Amino acid sequence: MEPTERKTMETRGNKHSLNIKQVQSSDFGNYSCVAENSLGRAKKYMELSGRPSPAQFRSAPFSRSKDSYNLTWMVESYPPLEEVRLLYRKIMMNDTHQKHGKWHEVILHPNNGETFTHLMSYNIRNLDAASVFEAIAQAKNRYGWNEVSDLYQFYTRGPGEDLYGIGQQQLFIIQLTFLFSVKSPAQIILINGELQ
Repeated sequence: MEPTERKTMETRGNKHSLNIKQVQSSDFGNYSCVAENSLGRAKKYMELSGRPSPAQFRSAPFSRSKDSYNLTWMVESYPPLEEVRLLYRKIMMNDTHQKHGKWHEVILHPNNGETFTHLMSYNIRNLDAASVFEAIAQAKNRYGWNEVSDLYQFYTRGPGEDLYGIGQQQLFIIQLTFLFSVKSPAQIILINGELQ
């Protein structure tokens, strides 16, 4: 690539950088870098895009309520966001297997601020108590849709569970539950204060 007033190459030791100032839509596309020495040759690719970054969930995994959950996530986008798709479903589990419920889709039209970091939330209502759910999110700006977020798991309280009265041992078990994937054979599930 030939250097220009906006695009410059920089080398510091073994580190080589391409700097683009005042990024424009004409700069979007795939960039490749080739390195070669006496041991061989390597090539890597990177895409520069105006699409939003994948959503990152920020809310705590355990709900304060037994029938609702306030889901919070963050998306970075320089252009204003036009639309956000939020999907969530219940995961039904027993000792031997798990079954996924149907996806519920929510379409949101966010209020855009002056910053490129967009913090959003949605209160999901009418959930089953003492249950496990998972969610994904996807955002769109004028350049298109971003990649779908990673799956995020969250949990509702069981009937009669005291949010602030959870003992240390139970809290440790709950934390282990979250650390294990629901697909893991070593599942530890706490429902209504009892191990399942």
